[in-house]
Amino acid sequence: MKRKLKNKLDNKIIKILRSSSTKLNFKEITKKLNLKTKKDLKMTKKKLRNLKERGILTFKLSKYSFVKKGYEKIKKGYLEIVRSGTGFLITPEDEKDIKINRKNLLNALHNDLVKVKVINKNGKITGDIIEVEKRDKTIYPVIINEKNKIILKSGGRNVECILKNNNDYEKINNKRFTIKIEKWKPNESKPYVVINEILGDIGEINTEIKSIIIENKIKNVFPKEVIKEVNLIREIKEAEEKREDYSKELTFTIDPDSAKDFDDALSFKELDKEIFEIGVHIADVSSYVKPGTELDKEAKKRGTSVYLANTVVPMLPEKLSNEICSLEPKKKKKTFSVIFRIDKEGNILKERATRSTIYSDCRFTYSDVQSIIEEGKKTNKKYKKFEKPIKKLNEISKKIRKNRRERGAIFFNKKEIGFIFRGEKIQGTYLKENKESHNLVEEFMLLTNIAVAEKLKTKKAIFRVHDIPDRKKVENLFSIAQSFGYKKINKKENIGIQINNLLSQSKEKKESNIINLLALRSMSKAEYSTNNIGHHGLSLPHYLHFTSPIRRYPDIICHRLLNSFLIKEETPINIDEMNKISSISTRKEKSATKAERETIKLLQTAFMKDKQGKKFNGVISGVTERGIYVEMEKNYCEGFIEISKLQNDYFVFDIEKHRLVGELTNKIYQLGDSLNVIVEKADIIKREISLKIKN
Repeated sequence: MKRKLKNKLDNKIIKILRSSSTKLNFKEITKKLNLKTKKDLKMTKKKLRNLKERGILTFKLSKYSFVKKGYEKIKKGYLEIVRSGTGFLITPEDEKDIKINRKNLLNALHNDLVKVKVINKNGKITGDIIEVEKRDKTIYPVIINEKNKIILKSGGRNVECILKNNNDYEKINNKRFTIKIEKWKPNESKPYVVINEILGDIGEINTEIKSIIIENKIKNVFPKEVIKEVNLIREIKEAEEKREDYSKELTFTIDPDSAKDFDDALSFKELDKEIFEIGVHIADVSSYVKPGTELDKEAKKRGTSVYLANTVVPMLPEKLSNEICSLEPKKKKKTFSVIFRIDKEGNILKERATRSTIYSDCRFTYSDVQSIIEEGKKTNKKYKKFEKPIKKLNEISKKIRKNRRERGAIFFNKKEIGFIFRGEKIQGTYLKENKESHNLVEEFMLLTNIAVAEKLKTKKAIFRVHDIPDRKKVENLFSIAQSFGYKKINKKENIGIQINNLLSQSKEKKESNIINLLALRSMSKAEYSTNNIGHHGLSLPHYLHFTSPIRRYPDIICHRLLNSFLIKEETPINIDEMNKISSISTRKEKSATKAERETIKLLQTAFMKDKQGKKFNGVISGVTERGIYVEMEKNYCEGFIEISKLQNDYFVFDIEKHRLVGELTNKIYQLGDSLNVIVEKADIIKREISLKIKN
């Protein structure tokens, strides 16, 4: 059924997009409409937004396309099941995910590849799963609930399982274990399963981290073929290949205290009092990880290294990541170098990229460098020759950072929780601080990624892209910020600069973490793509990842592309393969991020386990229709108060203002409010801390 639209401009836009064989951007649409005046362009933008919100058009990667009405269509994509149990179909071509009600999930699980019947009824798009084409996993961690039933948790879906062999129940008492699905017909609610592996005792941190690794399909064992290839690799030989020799330049690495793999180094040379040569040297992993090898295939599957508390799941085997490629001190190593000529104001006068060899003179930690930067601290004698270069690099990095801020790059201040371990037990928590030493390294790594992106911008490459934020989410951010006394949004000014001002003004205030969190949620998600739409958060037209090839696979690809650019050879990888790698790497990054978040929840819960019944001061950090999240002030752990535990009233969720409002008393619980809470329960299995309000 065709939808009747009174407005002529609406009809013209729809006609153009309906007849177009490709998606069109704003400029292409206005050109076809022959519109030139500011008033017409503004009206067109408004109409496009309205048509998108009504489900008539889709908008993805800055391009529009027409959605046909009144038909059913079969689509294939990945299933995401959120906390409520509702599913969403995620496809590369759709800007908006397709909602699937719980009753229509069939026997599908989180992240499965599924076929979905998409129904478009009067502009409302929903889906029904008709087939699970490929399971995301073959092995699943499970729990035994209080009713002694085996429960498979998959995203927000809980599935009760039937153990095929009844005698196996004795083996799993108080144990974490994994299962394989033996049989599960589409119309059945419960699958038949068999035990795959006993992971360890329930509640032990190492056991629970093993479970998180399996839940998120993170590979933590390297195949024999990969180890065999790595054992055949030899380190650099003198005069092995044509490379520029930077081994005589003053060079050093700066990394966390616990780091074992060093994939970047800095060199410094003063050309005169106002001009400096700064080299950023990145481990040349691509010279060891060759295309098509078992090692390369495994790295591509993994996509990224994963950091879970004191556990690291590396992308590359340790012999390669911690030894052969790592820029260890007092050893000659292969690198890609970007050499900058920079003045004291942080202006880049000249830059070039080259294949090189370096010799790191010293391995610094961030705390070492911070002690050199800070006034009044005595520098260790062995660091004396590095003191001036480090201080000068810090001065220049501050200027570069200031320049980034002025062009509209967004700077978040959100603080992350850290944990103090003694053996396997958590002794305490702290907030991780970003100090000048961290900023120094970050600025020069960003500068290098930008420089390589500029060189590859006319080629096909895997870019790191970040789309413009959702307008409604940004407006909602500023609306909530107004309740804390901040200015409302000015639609005529640069959004990035306004968000920066808001983040800067709220820094060190009690609402700082909340405003940072809301600002982050208002942003689009950064991802890997060959379609270079730029990076909104950094306010850049071109950006990619190049500086961490030991822990990120897209960086290895960009190394190969830069190498072909430097030696003037054809691109060593075709566009279809790059698209595939972009998709895999984005998915693997999401899995790693989810695993890291789950680990933080686990560690918070483990730390609070012996604090049941204790009282804490806290701040409301999140509000949902289910209840309130509270961050405790002294230990930075987050717990949850169920809405049913809020007494003396019936509370309704105000989605616009992120608050709960009592219908009888008008009592309000909103972001940033202080609360006194009592710890009711810390459930390590569910990774949840239950709180109640102190009367």
